[in-house]
Amino acid sequence: MIPLFIDRERELKFLEDRYREDKAQLIIIYGRRRIGKTEIIKQFIKGKKAIYHLCTSDGLASNVNRLKEEFASFTGKAYFKSLNVSLDELLMYFADEVMGKIVLALDEFQYLIESERSITSLIQRAWDEKLKDSKIFLILTGSSIGMMENEVLSNKSPLYGRRTGSWRVDEISFPYLSDFFPSKNIVDLVKIWSIVGGIPFYILQFDERKSIEENVKEKIMSKGSILYDEPLFLLREEFREQRVYLSILRAISKGYTTISLISNYTGIDRSNLTAYLDRLEENGIISRVIPYGKKKGWYEISDNFFDFWFKFVYDNLNYLEIDMVDEVISKSNFDEYYSFKFEKLVKDLLRRKMIRLPFNYNLVSFYSHKGEEIDIVLEGERAIFLGEVKWSENVEVKPLLWKMKRVMSKINEKGKEEYYGVFAKSITKCNGNVLCYELGEGKEVFRLKG
Repeated sequence: MIPLFIDRERELKFLEDRYREDKAQLIIIYGRRRIGKTEIIKQFIKGKKAIYHLCTSDGLASNVNRLKEEFASFTGKAYFKSLNVSLDELLMYFADEVMGKIVLALDEFQYLIESERSITSLIQRAWDEKLKDSKIFLILTGSSIGMMENEVLSNKSPLYGRRTGSWRVDEISFPYLSDFFPSKNIVDLVKIWSIVGGIPFYILQFDERKSIEENVKEKIMSKGSILYDEPLFLLREEFREQRVYLSILRAISKGYTTISLISNYTGIDRSNLTAYLDRLEENGIISRVIPYGKKKGWYEISDNFFDFWFKFVYDNLNYLEIDMVDEVISKSNFDEYYSFKFEKLVKDLLRRKMIRLPFNYNLVSFYSHKGEEIDIVLEGERAIFLGEVKWSENVEVKPLLWKMKRVMSKINEKGKEEYYGVFAKSITKCNGNVLCYELGEGKEVFRLKG
């Protein structure tokens, strides 16, 4: 049986540590849709006196009425149902009726903000007048990252200075994929990560008993499957101008990655385009990448599933709608895509310090200048590391080392210690001057070849 709750120990520890403190708490938990926020909350409140309320988009009054029912059931006080009060007053009544520590989780809080912009002021009033002096453990969670950051966490929010903790929930890190798919080898795990990233909901759609291609065919490219139009659903939920964002993402997917190129492709004026790009970036769908030593860069789709979907599904919807899945798969260059994502995975593991290196570094980047590229650049106070990433077997190190040394001579102006590395499925022979990393097994993503 596949476990449903993996790699969330840090999030639970954060909540449990706050819970042990002898005071009221106002905790903000946020992150993109499907990332697993609700499951974290449900795991946390197990065995605790708690109310979990899922906010809905049918207006503030409807949500307040449901809260009245929940408070009445929790406290045994039927009068809650007949109260004619605002949300802040309802919360204060509730605080008066409960004894000891109570967890109150308002999930998908952004729906309340959308229905009533003054909602954060109401929460602030309830907090200042009553809740902060109680033992209530109030959790506000949200999937609209921009709204949560701007309306709840920013210094312009009425709740600024009131929150006692906040946590942005990130994707599950790659090594934990082996817990979901214990029978899959490391190459298959890299492919799965390349397609669905570390989003628990997407990971759980894949059937471990089937091949990667079968899963892609049945879970993503077959009309009616839950992932078939998932990006369309998410864009519709998160952004009002879905068509505009679709055109921008399609442009980036096709290689139009600078503001001027995106503007030319989409017809969106450059003065307006930046705001759209900023929203996509704050929601973790795209990111701006800047080569080592440069000030200007370009955009890429950083969400793996969005990237896969735009490359292989969106432009083929006409064919997929009439069940020409095999034809679409046969013409899709998945291996080239895996190669690109493998490079991204190495960078991600390096940022998380999950690959052993003989020096400390604080910068993870890449080199790109006048047609010459190096996949990995790491820099610390005393050392520089250049690395090449190859989605290949039996990689030859020597020609890669020559290339890296040529670039190193251009960028190591301060005479820092020099290190070189190669990351590949397997390496034929490791040069003594190069750190050679081959794919390992399970959570040991890479093993250092002697």
